[in-house]
Amino acid sequence: MVQSGADGKGGRMQKSIFDMPVISAYSQEQAIEDGVLVKVGYYGKCPIIFTSNLFYDGFEDKEVRTALVNKGLKMLRQAVPEDTKYMRLRVIEKDKIWIIFDGSALTFLKPEDY
Repeated sequence: MVQSGADGKGGRMQKSIFDMPVISAYSQEQAIEDGVLVKVGYYGKCPIIFTSNLFYDGFEDKEVRTALVNKGLKMLRQAVPEDTKYMRLRVIEKDKIWIIFDGSALTFLKPEDY
């Protein structure tokens, strides 16, 4: 996001990369604090995040979770034409589990969480 213009309250209004005003922003850290996301560890310096919807659907167990994380990482290592320098998405289980790498985190989620 870029900063631009006054918000009428003495501050500055944020604009997105599409040059549109940002109405609301919800950070990853806020989502973790609120319990919407669950940080389960790191891959190097990159946080590994689960949506709470997926985490509490059988992935509270560390061994089960680790197996899924390893499977997702293996899939992300294989480039596909849809990859961009900003995002990689893999379907781990059709209609059930996705992994997204966006440069800031590895996020495991259900499709409906997207």
